[in-house]
Parts: sequence; structure tokens; C-alpha cells
Amino acid sequence: MENFISYLIEASIILGILTLFYRFVLHYEPLFKFNRFFLLFSLLLASTIPLVHISFYTVNTETSNIVVLLDSVNVFSEDMRKMVVPVIAENKSFAWLYWIGSIFLVTRLLWSIIQLGGLSQKATWHKYKGLRIADLSGKFNPFSFFHIIFINRSRYSDDDLNKIMVHEMAHIKHRHSLDVLLFETLLIVQWFNPFAWLIKILLKELHEFQADHSVLQKGTTIGSYKKLLLCQATGAQLLPVNNFNQSITKKRFKMMTNKILTNKALVKTITAILMIAGVGFFFACDNELSSDIENTEDILSLKSTSNNNSYILGDSTRVYFITDSIPKFPGGDQAIREFIAQKVKYPVYAQENNIQGNVYVKFIVDEEGYVTDVNIARGVHQSIDEEALRVVSSMPQWKPGIHKGKAVKVSYTIPINFKLQINDNSESNLMDENTLKDIDPLVILDGKKITKAELIKISNENIASINILKDKQATQKYGVEGKNGVILIQSKESSSNKSTPVKTEEVHATGYEK
Repeated sequence: MENFISYLIEASIILGILTLFYRFVLHYEPLFKFNRFFLLFSLLLASTIPLVHISFYTVNTETSNIVVLLDSVNVFSEDMRKMVVPVIAENKSFAWLYWIGSIFLVTRLLWSIIQLGGLSQKATWHKYKGLRIADLSGKFNPFSFFHIIFINRSRYSDDDLNKIMVHEMAHIKHRHSLDVLLFETLLIVQWFNPFAWLIKILLKELHEFQADHSVLQKGTTIGSYKKLLLCQATGAQLLPVNNFNQSITKKRFKMMTNKILTNKALVKTITAILMIAGVGFFFACDNELSSDIENTEDILSLKSTSNNNSYILGDSTRVYFITDSIPKFPGGDQAIREFIAQKVKYPVYAQENNIQGNVYVKFIVDEEGYVTDVNIARGVHQSIDEEALRVVSSMPQWKPGIHKGKAVKVSYTIPINFKLQINDNSESNLMDENTLKDIDPLVILDGKKITKAELIKISNENIASINILKDKQATQKYGVEGKNGVILIQSKESSSNKSTPVKTEEVHATGYEK
């Protein structure tokens, strides 16, 4: 559900940016074909870009393969998830409201199509230049739906009827009905998004501008055509059709007299193309923060091979860095970090001798999903290196990586950060009232929730480890209760070692300096 919510949010943002650009830059420009392309392509981008992820790594190293167990992160759509997605995903009323709105719009669209079918049965049918004309009685605005024109011919003179036919034939020629149905489908998915309603209105106005232009190109004078539009009554309108007087008449009058200024139109066209490319590129890219990548303490470079995506082991087995489908740890990437944090025990020798730092453990997930070839890619000290090896070697079976339809070996490297907490006074309490004055975190001691008052009473000498969850990590695991952060404490008396990593990019094993 969270993935779907993230998709809707990102699609809404993309649609909003492009709709506002069109409204303030292109709307009143008589570039009918290009404007229609822009609106339709905006819909395409908003629907597909949230599903596309392109990763770029700008790392200046002499080696070509960098393998770190990190998720690619889209900075804009990820920040939105931290703020919005967990709250929506955990509240079932949002899901009910969304589906009720969508079902209502589906029902409304289907009912309009059924009404069209009912009108068709009452109509007298004629042929006009290869098109089907449904002649109906009553007072309504002429409209078209795909290759059919609905009209009451008795209400118009031959001259006015000819103008109306040219107008509606323009709708049919340009397949405007298909556009309308596409945007009605968009509304079903994004009915909550005001920009979805706005872009639908803008598209229908564009359809009328384009059809009016076709009438004027046939030799009709602007004055006589304006008079025809003003004489039209406001009749009932159906959703998926193109009405003769659908849009605001004043806007249509303005567009009839607007002329294309070549230089101005060229500048706006180029700007619009750059806007589409920029928005698509920005939201499709998974941006790794350069400060994290360029820091040599946070990456591991491996020797390059003749194949940038793989290397050969001594037994001639190929090991891949990049595959069509990556190996999956049971429960996902967050579960990897939780597993390691729960299993790691900070060696006593390392605590007594103030040994800390990042240990990079390299391993291979083989064709059956087992973790093999575990070794230290870059270590700190034998005591914590051996603990890191022990924990990674004990990982359960993964779902193997798939490349070109076959299960393959995939190489990974994961950083485990062993970090000591300085304890100047072992007899002092863990926290005091001033420390917790302005914050209200969720506190978990040995798997049980405790109050801030109970937290203040805990002595440092009784603590085995402390870990902190922030933002997305906190709300994913503990819901709304974790919105202000979560403090996970494991006492020395506890038989379990429950902890969670502080950062998403590495696993932290915390101990206390003796």
C-alpha cells in the first residue's frame, strides 16, 4: 500500500508542476498541436515516471566497481514519504475514502456512456461526409463522441449547421474523444488531486480552441461565428463528449484573435520541451548524496574487470554486481539492518580498549540464496572484525538474484559501524529531565514501552546498548507512536539483544567505553 501511496503522491506533484507551467506559459498561445502534445505528454509522464528509477553515481575512483549495500534514494519523492506516506498507509479511513471516490467516478463515467446509448436509440440516423449524424429532438448543444455527431438539425439554419458540422468534424478528426476518456481515467485514479481536475478543464478548452480554428480556416468570419456561439443555449452536458459550446465563450473569442508571434512561440516551445525533460529526469533519477559517495569511509572500491557488471572467481564462476533482479533478504533491506543490529555483540576487549570504526564485510549470495565467501574487505581490529564476520555468516537464506533468466551469484558489501558511547560516570543516570524537556520520544526497554520518568531512573551501569530510530525508520516500525523518534534500550539483564541501526546506510553496533 505504501508503494501505491508514494506513486500517487509523486504522480500528483509531476502533474501539478506541468499543469501550472501550461496554464501560465502556453494556455493562450495558438500552438494547438504542440499544446495538446504537452498536455498528453504531461499525463504520460505523471503516470510512468514514478515507476522509473535511474541511478547515477558520480564517484571519482581509479576502479570501476563500487559495491555497497545501500538502497538508491529519490531525494524529493523520499522526503515526501517521510512526512506523508506512513500516516496515510496506517489510517484505513484514507484507503476507504480513496476507493469510494474512485468507484463513484467510475460509476459516473459508465452512466454517461449508458446515457449516450439511450440517446442513440432515440435518434434518427443520417450520413454526412462519411460520418454518422444522430438527429435528436429537444434543446441541447450539439456534441460529438468519436465518429458520431449528436445534433437537433431543426434548430439551425443551413449556414449555421454547416459551421457546427465543421466544428464537430474537427473534434472527430483530431480524436478529441480519446483525449477526454484518457483524462476521465486520470480523474478516477487522482480525483483527490486538484491539478487533475484543472488539466482536464484546460484540455477541453484546448479542444474547443482547435475546433474553432478549423471553422475559421474554412472561411467563416469571426463576427458571424461569435454570433453563433452566443446564440447557443446552455444545455445538459455529458462527460465523455465534445460539446459545441463547452468552454467559456469569452476565452474562445480571445483565442480567435490571437496570432502566433514566431520568436515568442519558439522560445515558449523550447522552454516547454526543456521543462518536460527536466521534470522527467529529476523525478526518474535516484540521487545518491555526493557527500556520502565521495567519502572514502563510506564506500568500498573493488578491482575492475573486463566486465563492469561482474568478475570471475578462481573456479571460473562469474559473480555479478548488477543483475536483472537483485537478491532479496527475507523482509527487505530494513530487515537486514535489524538482523545485524540484533545479532552483533560488542566485544568486551574492544570496549575496554576503545576500539571502534566501520568494518566492511564482503560476501556473495549464491545461486540458491545462501551467504558464502564472507570476508573482511576493510577492517578495524581483529576483535570487532571477527564479530562482524560471525554475524554476516549467520544470515538466513536469501531469495537469489536473477540475471537473464538464471539464478546467479551476486556480490555485496555491507558496512557495520562499531561505535562506543563515552560514559564518564557509570553511576549516573542515563538521561536527566533537562535532556528530555523538549522531546517526547517513544522509549522501549528490553522490548517493553516505558515512560520518560522511568527512563530518567535508569542507571548507565545497567545498560548494554542503546539505539535510536528516526523519521521513516521509526514510523515504519512503530507507526504514529514513533513520529518523535524511538529510543531502543537493552539492559545487561536482558537475555536478548534487541536493537535497530541508527542510520539507513550502515548498521551500528553500540557499546560503552570502559
